[in-house]
Amino acid sequence: MKWFRSEEGQTLVLTALCASCLLGFMALAVDMGLVFRAQRNLQIAADAAATAATLDYFYNTSTGPAARITAAKTVGTTAANNNLAATGSTATVVMHSGDLGEITTSWHNSSGYFEAVLSEDAPTAFMGYFGWNFMTVRARAVAGAPGGDSKSCIYVLNPTGDLGPGKSGSGDSTVFLQGSFQLNAPNCGISIDGTAADTLYYNGAGGSTQAAWIGVVGGAGGQSGKYTPQPVKAAPVSDPYQSYNVPTAATCADATQGGLGTVTTATGDIGTTGKITCDSAATITNATFHGTVVLTAPVVTFGGTISSPTVTDKNDTSDGATIVFDNGYFTENAGTVFNLNAQVGGPLPSVVLAAPTTNTSTMQLQFGNSSGTFNGIVYMPAATFFFQDSGGDHSGGLTFNIDLIVGQLDDKTTTLNINGFSPPPGAPNPLALIALVE
Repeated sequence: MKWFRSEEGQTLVLTALCASCLLGFMALAVDMGLVFRAQRNLQIAADAAATAATLDYFYNTSTGPAARITAAKTVGTTAANNNLAATGSTATVVMHSGDLGEITTSWHNSSGYFEAVLSEDAPTAFMGYFGWNFMTVRARAVAGAPGGDSKSCIYVLNPTGDLGPGKSGSGDSTVFLQGSFQLNAPNCGISIDGTAADTLYYNGAGGSTQAAWIGVVGGAGGQSGKYTPQPVKAAPVSDPYQSYNVPTAATCADATQGGLGTVTTATGDIGTTGKITCDSAATITNATFHGTVVLTAPVVTFGGTISSPTVTDKNDTSDGATIVFDNGYFTENAGTVFNLNAQVGGPLPSVVLAAPTTNTSTMQLQFGNSSGTFNGIVYMPAATFFFQDSGGDHSGGLTFNIDLIVGQLDDKTTTLNINGFSPPPGAPNPLALIALVE
């Protein structure tokens, strides 16, 4: 009986029992760590796959819809496998297209969205002793363009406005629309960073605005019932071109900054190297622009035919132009015909007209004076773009296949149709907004 009452050796027994429990928890922690690491690697690969597929879909505009979707899925699968190869994973990759209604969350079954679903049997280190040799881990990601294909094509960036040309009655609006205007952007949206209560201001009962959507940081004032659809409150948007450097003239005599571009002209004050003096106005008539050209005159008046060669595809880097207004503004004489096309490359890809953030001038287009087409992005983040009528002529025969990025926007009694810019086949759109949404 004394043997049963003896307490000798009990510490060793308890230690053995506790050690078994601790080793079990350690084994579980090690296996869970391996599983979580495998899942993290899968998630990185899924994010890369969904983003790559969406980017390829928006950049590959030269093929038909079915081929475009197939190519995007292939690019997404390749991106996932490249990421998995770095970690030694052999996960299964499945790509889904929103165009085909394949995405598991119905609200993202729309054009331009792609879903990546990855799964893998992750091996365990210790749980195999208990019959669990592996655990199945999964990851998924969805990427696309928020708002579908309805991206912003008009960005108005100044948080506070001023009483610019053509304005009356509202000194703090960043978008001022006057008279019997029409501002139409039916296929894209308008983003307005102005913070005032009347940052979007309608002065006159005869105007109207139509867009895919209108986002305003501040509010809308003036005439009511002129919005289609009604503006909605929105967070400020960032300058989509802020990572690019706008070329400027090193000196007044060096408007091309070491030969960034060339200009030919039949008449006018511009030379064959694109140099314009800073101390006098310039008239450019019947000119053809190539490459990137910096103009330094305080006022540039266009006349005759102003053109740049048409860009045919993403490899056509010798045609098109970017015209930079270093510190002045432009206007045009009656009868001016524009045929300006943005270049594919250069320091400001896809930009047709530009100004640095130091240029707060007012660019003026007099409808009725001019006709023709602008193709490209207008990037003048601190300047005011002022469209006005000419004796009641609201249209002027101008076609704007542009995205407009300006500080302020004024429209006085004109019909302004912004169609949005579509890059040449195969060329990327710098303003395409791609985001992981799930």
